[in-house]
Amino acid sequence: MNRSASAASANASRTLMPRWDRRAVAVASVYVVLYVLLDGLSYVQPVLKLGITPWNPQAGLTLAFLLFYGPRWLMVTALASLLSEVLVRGIGATSPAVLSSSVWIAVGYATLAAVLRRHDLAAPIRTSTAAAWLAGVSLVVTFLIAAGYVGLFVGAGELTHGDALGSIARYWVGDLNGILTLTPLLLYASEWRDGLRVLREHRWEVLAQLATVLVFVWIIFGFAATDQLRFYYAVFVPVVWIALRWGLPGAMLASLAIQIGVIIGSQDESRSPPLIDLQFLVLTLGMTALLLGAVVTERVRVLRRIATHEAEQRALLAMSPDAVLAVDSGGRVRISNPAAVRLFGERAGAQKEPRLAELLPHLALESPEGRATLDARRGDGSVFPAEIAWARLDTPSNEGFLVTVRDATERRRAETQLRERDTALARAMRFAVAGELASALAHELNQPITALVSYLRASEILAEPFASEDERVKATLGKAAQEAIRASEVLRRMRDFYRGGAFKREAVHIPSLCSAVAAAFQDRLRGAGAQLLMHIDPAIPTIEADSIQLEIVLHNLLVNAIDALSQQPKSSRRIELSAACSDGDVILRVEDSGSGIATEVAHKLFDPFITSKPDGMGLGLAISRSLVRGRGGDLSLTAASTMGGACFVVRLPIVRGEALVL
Repeated sequence: MNRSASAASANASRTLMPRWDRRAVAVASVYVVLYVLLDGLSYVQPVLKLGITPWNPQAGLTLAFLLFYGPRWLMVTALASLLSEVLVRGIGATSPAVLSSSVWIAVGYATLAAVLRRHDLAAPIRTSTAAAWLAGVSLVVTFLIAAGYVGLFVGAGELTHGDALGSIARYWVGDLNGILTLTPLLLYASEWRDGLRVLREHRWEVLAQLATVLVFVWIIFGFAATDQLRFYYAVFVPVVWIALRWGLPGAMLASLAIQIGVIIGSQDESRSPPLIDLQFLVLTLGMTALLLGAVVTERVRVLRRIATHEAEQRALLAMSPDAVLAVDSGGRVRISNPAAVRLFGERAGAQKEPRLAELLPHLALESPEGRATLDARRGDGSVFPAEIAWARLDTPSNEGFLVTVRDATERRRAETQLRERDTALARAMRFAVAGELASALAHELNQPITALVSYLRASEILAEPFASEDERVKATLGKAAQEAIRASEVLRRMRDFYRGGAFKREAVHIPSLCSAVAAAFQDRLRGAGAQLLMHIDPAIPTIEADSIQLEIVLHNLLVNAIDALSQQPKSSRRIELSAACSDGDVILRVEDSGSGIATEVAHKLFDPFITSKPDGMGLGLAISRSLVRGRGGDLSLTAASTMGGACFVVRLPIVRGEALVL
């Protein structure tokens, strides 16, 4: 045999046989002792000296044991049955019929346990479906066990064929009653603490119910044997009462108490009807208790879930910042949360049941679900923009709607402020561009104008001999020279105006600044299909700077980053803005996942009028570097990009002394 076959055989053996550790031995020993004890206590009115009795509680114990620990413990069940035959009935352990019947019982209940475990019935029964499965499958399997058990003893010659049908009925009703009265209770054994709590909290009620059951049982056996059966149905009254009050555990306890009372009351066979007749009535009672108790338990669980769900919904409605209205098919508001009352006033209170048209006169719920933005009126009479969403309630009748109303006033105000801020930044950028343009023009035109003035002065000297002939020549040349000097002065003053002066000294919180700039770019990012990732260290200290100038720098860098992503697939359009402290400086990084900066442009990227954009002016980066350097920092392009595109780094010193001069 190869190694894989050996492993498969070992796994099969572990599946079929239980692991015999110390705990397993203890569990098996307790089960065997209880089995023999219950068999001895219920050994009433047997057929001959066989285990054919009208009540077999050990069957309920066996099924619960196999449900808890699995059908692989069937050999322990066979051992318990064999010991019971020897110790309780005194039959020899070597009898073939006894050995065969013990194995038959074990195999039968192992099969029953396997079927029930497959349907998740190895746990407390809480639904009517589970109870029906337990009762139905047990009814069939116990009949087969009874037929096989009696058949073995008929075959061995210990029972006659004439006694077979009666013995099967007696054994079957005994096993089935044992399962119905004991197995459901044992499945609830793990919840014994809850049972003790109920007994402590409701002990007088429980005692009264138990006393009622005992009184009814006593009344039954107080009549003559011929009348007892007709009065037996009176015990259904307390069982129904207990089942409705305590569910399945209470109903099965009541059924067990009645079963014990019947066994005790039938000891005197001369004053009691045949026990087998009583056991069929007990079987009917046990079925009723099991199914009714399961229905009550299931109903309690459903009601508890509904109550929990409703409590959660109430909490959600109470915490919701939006107004929530539940509207019926007639347009009346049945439920409204506190936010709705705050928004629409007391007229939205559900106790007044206003019509939806009174609160939202312009809303028409014509589709199963939808959204709309309408003007609504608050409780104080003021009009506000309302963002409304509605959906038809998923009820059996599909009648009514759930409507949410959000006051969009603050959001629209914030959007307006962002647009105004963006407009202000754009205006400031235009001013900065104008300043850089003026500086560049002043620099580029300074030498030509100086040369022009020199030539005009030379022309004046050369024209002096002809001045006597026409004085207008000298005057015109003089005026031309003065205008050239004036133009040079105007350019110089414009350059000094835009490039000179001290920056505005104010406290700037870098994380807030970055968040504000990012918020202003949301619409533009959505339009470009790009994603902005932010990694801002919240521990960055407040610095002294001109916040508008820093916003201009970040604004320009983000615009360039968005433009660089235009040729990239939408799924990979990403920009990252990060801020951190390093060596006494604040470091801002703006990276994109674009194609990067061409090598031939990178070394002169910050020069005026140098750009890689077809329609760019080449002034944005030059202005940004000028603003940052005027602050005492620097703006540079680095090759250490983690996203594959361009990476710009802004370094700003943390200044705590005098203001810098730009």
